[in-house]
Amino acid sequence: MTTPTCIALLICAAVSTSNPARVDRPLTALEREPLGEVIEGLAEAERGRAQASRARPLPQITYLREQTYGASGTGEDYLSVAQTIRLGGRPRVRVAAGEARVRATRHEGDAIRVRVVADARERFYELMHRRLRVEALEAWIARIDEMLTIVARREGRGEAAVYDRRRLERERQVAAARLESERAASQRAEARLTAVTGASGEPVALVGALLPEIDPDALPALRAKASSRPDLRALDLHGAAARHDLDALSRAWLPDLRLEAGWKGVGAPGAGRADGFLLAGMLSFQPRHLAAGARRVAQGDARGARGRRALLASELDGELAGARAEAVRLRRAALDFRAEAVETSADLVRIAAAGYDGGELGLLEVLDAYRGSADDALTVIDLEHAAQRARIHVEQIAGAGVR
Repeated sequence: MTTPTCIALLICAAVSTSNPARVDRPLTALEREPLGEVIEGLAEAERGRAQASRARPLPQITYLREQTYGASGTGEDYLSVAQTIRLGGRPRVRVAAGEARVRATRHEGDAIRVRVVADARERFYELMHRRLRVEALEAWIARIDEMLTIVARREGRGEAAVYDRRRLERERQVAAARLESERAASQRAEARLTAVTGASGEPVALVGALLPEIDPDALPALRAKASSRPDLRALDLHGAAARHDLDALSRAWLPDLRLEAGWKGVGAPGAGRADGFLLAGMLSFQPRHLAAGARRVAQGDARGARGRRALLASELDGELAGARAEAVRLRRAALDFRAEAVETSADLVRIAAAGYDGGELGLLEVLDAYRGSADDALTVIDLEHAAQRARIHVEQIAGAGVR
């Protein structure tokens, strides 16, 4: 399975399992080829470095001809094979360091996926939020249109002034302007979602509820999950790789040993040709400051990875608890407001419309009821969206979204 396909399934599953909402075809068609290239490219580069660390010097074959001229000139031929042995190389330890970095890169790719999943979730619910606001404003305009019918009927009977109809028409213009603004925001939200789903040109179908389901007792499980976040695991592995580097440098003071053996042939005028052999050994020492500098680099890398890991871990617990409390509180506020305000607003709208039709209430009371009902509906939608965004943030902190 290719990486972009995996990411598509991850995001689709993340949205559908964390909330009753399920994404229709557009989100399942998610394609993030550049993201896959980034992740695979980083992993491949580290894999190549790990492979290169396994390499050992190959034998070197040398042929040399020395010739002198004149009456006593001679010709000498040399054919030899040389092998360099790195006494302080410790290739197995260097291979272990490279493999740790490969695994760290994979976890860093998982951390990228976590951010991609959170971003796709936010775009999905932002579009749902905008569409629900459009529906609420359309309902407001529909009520105004119904009221215009009542006013026109009363005006025809001489029971309503022209002012009432003109005032209602102005109210409708205000509502229509807000609706157009919200439709523009909804269109932009849809474009942002299709940018990550790869489904441009097709209408985005959204199914489900904006208000998230939140288990108020799940904080211990989330803390346990956050303790194994992919970026934390990547930092652990970077620290392990640096320690392997330091271990490999423990014998960096040892020289490289070069051994050479071969054949030597000498030809002299009037003396024929003589054959023999050659043997050579050479020690190559590294500058002392070079090895010391490499050790300091490894020590700094290990210390930095350990410090970053400790800082991140210490921040996560408090941030997770705060985000969790925010999500629970916002969800409760949305439920309470819907239960208390929305039903009351609907009753006020019915009472105001009937009272105006019967001549018991004035137009201003009706407009106040209609506007209050619309504002209450929009407030509920905004609270539900805020709770959903808080839940997404909680799951991002916990590292949700990776396989």
